Amino acid sequence: MNSFAKRTVAAIVATTVLTFSLSALMSSPAALAFQSVKSLYQSKCAVCHGNDGAANTAKGKELKVRSFRSEEFKKMTDAKAMEVLMKGKGKMEGYEKTIGKEKLEQLLAYCRELSNK
Repeated sequence: MNSFAKRTVAAIVATTVLTFSLSALMSSPAALAFQSVKSLYQSKCAVCHGNDGAANTAKGKELKVRSFRSEEFKKMTDAKAMEVLMKGKGKMEGYEKTIGKEKLEQLLAYCRELSNK
């Protein structure tokens, strides 16, 4: 193989490796949305419901917060759960005006995921 062919092959291999490396570093829109909802959960919910949704936090125990793993939450309709997220319940504030319905729907989906762990 002559030097031009060697350089061409090396350039193709380097380009391929670089392309795969960059695509691995870039997150998909779904992964970014998941991280956004997870971050929202951490900032608004985790202090009471815990990182895992089990409500095993000091604040959660103090307020007698429901675990997302409880049968009561699992049997709750999405419409009822959305109402709680939007309007609040007990000491929990409502988030309809500050977060918005679309993000709250994503947040509910995340809470449902936690309920299955």
